[in-house]
Amino acid sequence: MKIKIIILTLFTILYSYDSYISFYGSGEKLSKLNPSNISLGWSKLFDSNTNHYIGSLSSLFKSNKVRLSMASDFNFNSINDNLYFNQKINYFSALFPIKNNKTTLGFSLSPLYRINTNITENEFSFIEGNEDNPPYAYKTEYDFEGGPSIASMMISTKGYEDNNYEALIGVQINYIFGSLYSNVKHSVFDIVYDENGSFLPANEINDYYTGISSYSGLGFEMQFSISNNKHQLITSFNIFDEIDINFSYYDDTVPEQLELGINPDEENTYKFSSPFEINLGYAYKIKQNRKIIMEYYNYSPYDSNSDFNLFNNSDLNKDRISLGFYTTLLDNKLSMSTGLYFIKTYNDELDSNRNGLTFGLGVYTIPNFSIDLCLELGQNEIEYNEPLSEKYFNLYLGITAADTWFK
Repeated sequence: MKIKIIILTLFTILYSYDSYISFYGSGEKLSKLNPSNISLGWSKLFDSNTNHYIGSLSSLFKSNKVRLSMASDFNFNSINDNLYFNQKINYFSALFPIKNNKTTLGFSLSPLYRINTNITENEFSFIEGNEDNPPYAYKTEYDFEGGPSIASMMISTKGYEDNNYEALIGVQINYIFGSLYSNVKHSVFDIVYDENGSFLPANEINDYYTGISSYSGLGFEMQFSISNNKHQLITSFNIFDEIDINFSYYDDTVPEQLELGINPDEENTYKFSSPFEINLGYAYKIKQNRKIIMEYYNYSPYDSNSDFNLFNNSDLNKDRISLGFYTTLLDNKLSMSTGLYFIKTYNDELDSNRNGLTFGLGVYTIPNFSIDLCLELGQNEIEYNEPLSEKYFNLYLGITAADTWFK
């Protein structure tokens, strides 16, 4: 077991330091899913790793072993023929059986949102002059880095069982924390006109400041499952309390004429009202080692303060439909899975339609050790100011080490 823990730790360190962890310039919400979930069309309720039961909150207790898991992904994107690559750690979790192995207690850590991007305004903004100040023009450049993370405590147990039915319960408490750094550069120009009356920027003066947004908040998730020999129904609800965002400046260099509605000498706290997530899932057992799954997911977003809409997607709705199939082979030492999904993300200004295929392979030939791999192919058609077309090819790798620590 010590060797496996060392391997797992080295894997985490190597990829943490070399990670383009925040390619998501729009601040897209990240999902802490194992490849065994993703391979079923991004299912949150079902996973194909039936050796260690790491992907479904209500089923975590089904293994009587301590499990340490982590997952990483490698993303290749083409957006309007521009190529991008990034790699990031999705999550780390530790699961511990308790109460005569009938209940499992777990802990996990993962990024919730990440922004790492540079945005430069293409057009000048103009400020009219007055008796004391001449008119001027300016542009603004933004560098964002960081974002909130989420730490979770989970408990999973069997609620009821008889000869025909089994009822399972999973509960998770989430704590949101972390910071986003905003480096802002204001370039101010005198207004000069050429002989044709066209504007020419002149005498550039740059002002810089750095803001920090600190997050704190609590959330709660509950999952219920009921099943018999052939059918399984699962539902889960995820509710967050108000998320506090404390915003402050590192220094006071913002020109008075460029006030943002925020006093740079003070800390300012904003509240995002609760988002709400719901999942509904159904699985049908074709044979003892084969299942098909169907799942619906809806995300109703934060209602953010209109003066401080930190994420472009803080007011986005999301719907997802997932379909998947998996089978186990070689006496449960190998699993194969596939899935497809349809995701619609939208608000009054943006409409995104993302569709994709997933293919998964689970290898469980080494005792107390599992490797889950997933390949994802998809495209995303986005309508936002102008049409964007994204094609992507993603690889996901998950590792789980397990052992019997308590008897």
